[in-house]
Amino acid sequence: MKFLGKNWKLFFVALTLAIAGFSFYIYKWEFRKPLLEVHFLSLSKGRAIFIRTPQNKTILIGGGQNSEVLREITKAYPFYSRRIGAVITPSATPAQIGGLIEVIERYEVEEIIMPKLMATSTVLTQLMKEIKKKKIHVEEVERGDAIKIEKNLALKILFPYEDFKFNKSSLPELGLAIVYKDTAAYLIGSLSKTIQKDILENIEINKGQNIVEFYNSMADGKVSEELLEAINPEFIFSTNEKTMRLISDGEGWRKE
Repeated sequence: MKFLGKNWKLFFVALTLAIAGFSFYIYKWEFRKPLLEVHFLSLSKGRAIFIRTPQNKTILIGGGQNSEVLREITKAYPFYSRRIGAVITPSATPAQIGGLIEVIERYEVEEIIMPKLMATSTVLTQLMKEIKKKKIHVEEVERGDAIKIEKNLALKILFPYEDFKFNKSSLPELGLAIVYKDTAAYLIGSLSKTIQKDILENIEINKGQNIVEFYNSMADGKVSEELLEAINPEFIFSTNEKTMRLISDGEGWRKE
């Protein structure tokens, strides 16, 4: 210990504190209460939502337009972990999937979930090349599909479906609900008012406590008041707001 001189005790105290801090950091992630966390990420360009399930599975919906999504993920996810359970591509729009290219390069992604009906874009073509390169399983979904994530937790697909008459204002985009026990998060994104009304007419809305998310490019006039009234959300999030973390215990939502 000569190289430490008289400071060897301080060194070991600092080392002990560092180890204790790191152990507590890991404990908070690995042994937390079984809750559903939904992180609505605030990005300068685009839309992304990070989900952490009661059993510590992870889901990323969208990736914003560029690599800034990586910074936001590290705020919600331990730095030592490099695995994401599922990445969901909501549409072909660069503002929703541009950042996913670097996410797939950096993280080990177990599965890609995407709508069966999608528009085309250069960014989507590049993203699909990366997905094929990494040999990631792709699951295509449409309205009526439900993906069981774990006990009492499922993704329910609200849109799109093949018979819908698309036009320039109603492009194919994924609309979904995350349902955990008596609570649900409705992720509407930039679905048009026409599509929102179609969802209301054809989908049973959860009767428990709900939250809803809209993409920030949507003007107030593009939000269906009828759908909003039916969902009756406890919280509403638009991606022009600061990052918000909402937590569900299965009975209700709270903001943290």
